[in-house]
Amino acid sequence: MHFEIDSRFREYFKDLKQVFLYITDECNLRCIHCLYKPDLTFHLKEKEIEPETALALISDFREMGGSKLTIMGGEPTLYGIDQEWKPLLKVIVEARKLGYEYIRIDTNGQFEGKLLEKEKFKLLDEITFSLDGPTPEINDAVRGKGSFEKCVANIKKALALGYTVDLTCCIHRGLIRRDSKGNLLLDRMIQFAEELGIHRINFHDLFKTGIPRDTWTGNIDISLEEWINVWAEIQTNIESRRYRIPVRIPQCFVSQEEFDRHPQYYGYCPVKLGERVLVHPNGIIRICALMIGTPYGIARFYNQKIVWDESLTNETRDHKLGEYTPCTNQSKSKSFGDFVPLCVSFKPKQNEFIWQQKLDWERKRGKQI
Repeated sequence: MHFEIDSRFREYFKDLKQVFLYITDECNLRCIHCLYKPDLTFHLKEKEIEPETALALISDFREMGGSKLTIMGGEPTLYGIDQEWKPLLKVIVEARKLGYEYIRIDTNGQFEGKLLEKEKFKLLDEITFSLDGPTPEINDAVRGKGSFEKCVANIKKALALGYTVDLTCCIHRGLIRRDSKGNLLLDRMIQFAEELGIHRINFHDLFKTGIPRDTWTGNIDISLEEWINVWAEIQTNIESRRYRIPVRIPQCFVSQEEFDRHPQYYGYCPVKLGERVLVHPNGIIRICALMIGTPYGIARFYNQKIVWDESLTNETRDHKLGEYTPCTNQSKSKSFGDFVPLCVSFKPKQNEFIWQQKLDWERKRGKQI
């Protein structure tokens, strides 16, 4: 081990599976809905994780059981860009040597295409590009002028080079509208991904639920009422096998009555499973992405130590760890009437590396519904 790790941290993460390494806070876009903006504009100390520290962290987490590594930011392709990406490529190479079974990177796709030609970059199991619309007009209104064209060009190049390419898309107001023929634009986004040759598309929601992210969604968020019917329409298409690619879409809400029927199923929560760590340049280690941009976490790393957070900002403090509940972080300050919020990662019945192979929750789902 490279770090002196608090025993409470070890015990809590005894079933660790996923490591999300937010390797840099730097980004070359300023998306309207970015939940990371506080860390883009204010740095407590560091704006990126030093290469040797990053390697030490992923080594220790691998020793603790981590098997899937996601490299994120900010924008991770800015990491070591002035050195021809050598620090980034070293992290990828060392992760493979350490025995991580699945290594992926999340990117906005604004990087120079020559990065895709690097042999060490090709060690990735997956590249996930972020795109928020099937046209420049829809995407660029959210992510910035010219971002669609650059991202799509790199997607096409990545596919031509043989990479496994996924797409992440945020569900904003512009995608739940319908065209002149009555077709849902969210459905058109899935078709666009199919036309490109994407392996899978993964959707994120943008509800305002009383969390810090609310500040950064501008006026593009959607309401619960709008979403219920949209989700049912897309889910029906998924179950009828209309799409040629896997579609991961969050249910987001369920009636209290339905939750009470199957709490073990709908009560999925990474905080209660202790299966993932999110590691940030400012030294915070957390579990729930909804807490990004806040002081909340579960531990801090500094001076070659990982120290348990004993303060009021320990994010487990408000959770009933032994009970199956609706999403704790979204239920703190807002009521949703007859509905309750589910974890934003609640996207079952998907061929996902960790859920399919590693988590008891996913294996038990057939017994719950």
